[in-house]
Amino acid sequence: MTKSPSGRDGRRSHLRLVGSEPDEPYAPPVGVDVDTTPSVAVLETLLETLTLDLAAVPAALHPVIAEASVARSAAMLADQLWPAGRPDEIGEVERFFWADAARVLGERRDLESFVLLTSLARTVGPAGRLPLQRAHVSRLRTQDEVPEWVTRIAGFRLTSAIVSEDITGDGLSVVLDYDDEQHPHTLVVFVDNNLGGIIKDVFVGPPVDRVLDAYQRGGRVTIRTVRPPIAAGIILQALGETRDYDDPPVSEDFEFFTGLLVNRLTQMPERPVRPPMRPLLSPRQREHLVEDFLESQQAVGLPDDAADIVRLWIDHAVDHTVGGPLRVSGVLVELFLAHWLPRKVLADSTYFDAVPVVVKAWLEFAGEQANLPLDTIEEAVDAVDVWQPALEAAAMIDPVGSKPGERVFLDDATNDLEDAYRALAGLGSPPQPDLEGLDNHQAATLSVLAPHAWLMAGETLGTAYAPDAFDIAERLVRDAPDLLAKARLSTWPRAIVWLIAHRHRLVGPGEPLTPYTLATDLSSSPATLRKTAKLLTDTLILPR
Repeated sequence: MTKSPSGRDGRRSHLRLVGSEPDEPYAPPVGVDVDTTPSVAVLETLLETLTLDLAAVPAALHPVIAEASVARSAAMLADQLWPAGRPDEIGEVERFFWADAARVLGERRDLESFVLLTSLARTVGPAGRLPLQRAHVSRLRTQDEVPEWVTRIAGFRLTSAIVSEDITGDGLSVVLDYDDEQHPHTLVVFVDNNLGGIIKDVFVGPPVDRVLDAYQRGGRVTIRTVRPPIAAGIILQALGETRDYDDPPVSEDFEFFTGLLVNRLTQMPERPVRPPMRPLLSPRQREHLVEDFLESQQAVGLPDDAADIVRLWIDHAVDHTVGGPLRVSGVLVELFLAHWLPRKVLADSTYFDAVPVVVKAWLEFAGEQANLPLDTIEEAVDAVDVWQPALEAAAMIDPVGSKPGERVFLDDATNDLEDAYRALAGLGSPPQPDLEGLDNHQAATLSVLAPHAWLMAGETLGTAYAPDAFDIAERLVRDAPDLLAKARLSTWPRAIVWLIAHRHRLVGPGEPLTPYTLATDLSSSPATLRKTAKLLTDTLILPR
């Protein structure tokens, strides 16, 4: 498929007015009578950007790239020029800008400015559409030698749509077909199920028949035709998931073509159809699935920890990816073994040695249940051997508070810490603990305990209390490691938050919290928290 060209990084930003640096004010050449309104400076930047974008692609793509370039510029202008204020004020600024832009472009006669005006008139929202369209109609009457492709800008009609899904469930591609006689093309949107169903890539592809041929030659995919409103609903839902990320791992093409994608979807004659809600898997249903596995042929001879390990796999697949627990994927194996499990579980080599053999058995069971080809199952099983060293590196010697072969899950009730960090926008990312001078066991404990205490304090008491919780957790591991065995590992972050709340007099009559409400927020009992906090104050000589 033909993806958009790269090489835009060196270009001047859309977000900066031309020559608007403090030490280099914008000024027209001496002796030249030109318009010097702010709109002119912005339009010159848009025109330069559009010219560079068109020069980088074949002529056959010019109408598509012109629409994409201007849609992206218009969206970035909205963020830069009217990002704040009351709605009426925003609308007034936006209307004034586009009215002035229409006046400036309407008075020019060069082809480049006409291309820009055509693109703006067909992509800008309601606040600027009418004056831009009037200016465009006026210029069209007198403009000489307008190339045919210019008339096609933002004039393509969506004729069909297909969805191609990887049989491993790693993702799907939504292909929008624009079957134009002069400029046939597709818009391809890739949705990554392993990252919660976000859009990773958007790009312009060849005509749909060539896309279908490429998919069919590659195999390992299922292809179905869908109505355009259904395709639009799938894309918009995935776009919403993408917007929830602070810094989504998307391609350069996503950044360039998203404006074009949204512009076309919002101009569809039919309303998008929202995809059905993803079915939830209750705890009891998850247990039933574990029981079915344990009764299967694949579970014969597995270690005692098999049920626990399979339940963790199911929880990860259901709660952190899209597609359900029966997905068989080498990428999902990597995410589980190399990233999620080592962060969620403190265990010794006895427990982690059981994980690969159990995961392999589960993949064979799931592949049989999903009726997948043998080579797909074998590929995922082979991935277990590839990522097993990540588990071995995470194994601890004599983990705190556990028996040999037993895993300690930091907190069964919480979601992935990284998800929580993203949810607490004011808290940001946790600091990195200083592990110098610690053995592997202490380092692993501190790496999990300190960020968790930091997160829990920030979420329960406020961001100002997070650093204090982090420091206490660090002192606990460094100065009193033997104390950790006197309570469950998951209790210590809660006790630290309880201690900080009382130290700062946030609990009591007339205060924001009562002992009962604080304990409820921390999913523990006042007696347990009070007892564990007293261990901290007595051992570390902390303020009561």
